[in-house]
Amino acid sequence: MDGVVIDSEKLYSSSEKRLLAKYGVKFDSNDWNYIKGCTESQFYDLIYKKFDIPVPRNQLIKEGRSYLMDVFSEKLNYMNGFKSLYSKINQQYKLALVTSTGPVLVNHIDSLLNIKSKFNVVITSDDTKLHKPHGAPYRKAMKLLGVKEEECMVVEDSLQGIKSGKSAGAIVVALEGSIEKKYLKDADYIISNLTHIQNIL
Repeated sequence: MDGVVIDSEKLYSSSEKRLLAKYGVKFDSNDWNYIKGCTESQFYDLIYKKFDIPVPRNQLIKEGRSYLMDVFSEKLNYMNGFKSLYSKINQQYKLALVTSTGPVLVNHIDSLLNIKSKFNVVITSDDTKLHKPHGAPYRKAMKLLGVKEEECMVVEDSLQGIKSGKSAGAIVVALEGSIEKKYLKDADYIISNLTHIQNIL
C-alpha cells in the first residue's frame, strides 16, 4: 500500500521525524531504510530499543497515530501512475492489497481514498501472526485469492516487502523512490514508474 498504491512514504517520514524530534531523537538513513515496510509495532520496538524515550509506549503510539491521520487527511493521494495502471489491469487480474499497516489507519485511508474497493483482498497487520519480511502476509493473500505462488506478482518499494514477496514464492517487482535503487537488487525487476508493470505482465 504505502509507497506503491498511495503516496505516503514522505508523509510517514515527516510525521515520524516530528514525533521523534519532540523527544530529542534523530534516526540515521540506515534506520529509515529498515523501518519502511515494517508494522507499527516493529517501528516502536526499534525506537525503544535504540533510544531512551521518556514517555510510555502507548502514549507515543497515540501521538504518532494522531500526527499521521492529520497529515494524511491534508495531503494523501494515490501514487503517480496507479490510477492509470489500475484502469488497465483490474478486469484482467485478481488484486490484493498487502500492507504492514494496521486496520485503524487502513480504515482512515479508505475513508479518504476509497482504497479497499479497488482490491479483491485486503491484508493488514492484524491478519497474520508473522509480518514482513516473513512471507506469511503474501501467502495469506494468495490463499484468499485462490492462486498459486508462481501465478503471483508482488509490487514493493521496501526491503521488508521485497523479502516478504520472495519468501512467499512470487515474482517481485521493486518500485524506485522510497529507498535507493541499490537496496532493491533482490527483486526480479526494478521499475521507476508503476505503468512499467504492464510491460512485465
